[in-house]
Amino acid sequence: MQAVRRQPVWSGALTCPLAARIPLGRRQLAITAIKAFHSAAFFSIAGLIVLFTWDGLHGRQTRRTALAAGVAIAEAAVYGSTNQVGPLTPLVEEMGADSGSVTDIFLPDPVSRRIPLYSGSLLILAIVLHGRTWLVRRSKD
Repeated sequence: MQAVRRQPVWSGALTCPLAARIPLGRRQLAITAIKAFHSAAFFSIAGLIVLFTWDGLHGRQTRRTALAAGVAIAEAAVYGSTNQVGPLTPLVEEMGADSGSVTDIFLPDPVSRRIPLYSGSLLILAIVLHGRTWLVRRSKD
């Protein structure tokens, strides 16, 4: 049984015309480059979510925390607004890749399917922890 792919809400309208502009002879190279970039972005954002949570556990609120939070929350908003399909996924699939998802490149399927659950839970935990820290500091002032 073949899995049904989610369709992006808005990113396909941007990426599909771009895919059509890439010559057939260069598509495999383009797919590899996009997947490499997508993987680097995925790991970076996952690291920022962990950093944001770590700082929340330790009650640290610094510029780096704010940067990590901003990137993580922006990524969550983009991912959520595209029907939980990464914006680069339809681009590589339009060029002929079997799958454009980053997580199924290097993770077992049961883990890959749960990445939004894991990262979303960590992000919510971090927001709660930072909210608690802010309230404690505010009450001391």
